[in-house]
Amino acid sequence: MFDMEERVFLAVDFETTGLKPEMGDRIIEIAAIPVYEKKIKFKYSFHTLVNPNIFIPAEVSRFHKLNNKDISHAPPLIEVFPRFKDYIDDSIIVSHNAKMDLRFLDIAAKESGMFSISNYYLDTLEVSKYFLSQGPYNLEYLSKKFNLGIKHFHRAWDDALATAKLFQKYINLFTFKALANFIKKWGE
Repeated sequence: MFDMEERVFLAVDFETTGLKPEMGDRIIEIAAIPVYEKKIKFKYSFHTLVNPNIFIPAEVSRFHKLNNKDISHAPPLIEVFPRFKDYIDDSIIVSHNAKMDLRFLDIAAKESGMFSISNYYLDTLEVSKYFLSQGPYNLEYLSKKFNLGIKHFHRAWDDALATAKLFQKYINLFTFKALANFIKKWGE
């Protein structure tokens, strides 16, 4: 398909107002951390809060600790999405439960009056379920299992960093060649 060693992999995570973008839930935080030549490139990272112009339900706020006041002065998605789409460029997206994150991006694109992304992606959750004989397969458990050094979870930056480190771990455990079998194109 392509030389994986030459590609930029982008570990991405979002915090949202809920789990169902088709039912009105929206992105409230975006983080993306590039991995290039097996190394995390922090200086090229992307991170922002997003004002979804809807309220964050209290039960969701308890989960990620973001509340309506936190995002009240953040830029709206219509400003953030075009910048984020440009930032993504042709990177291969790496996400833990990628289809959910990419569904949120589809809705964000539509609401921003743009086409959605059509990048290749790799789902570390799918890789985990394939290679690891037993779970749990959540990011927090896997981070502890592989001693990735992540102390906090359920914020976009922390979870994107955990995903980037998990991806690095999987490169070392399973090789780029084996991981290439999990790369798919979004929208196909």
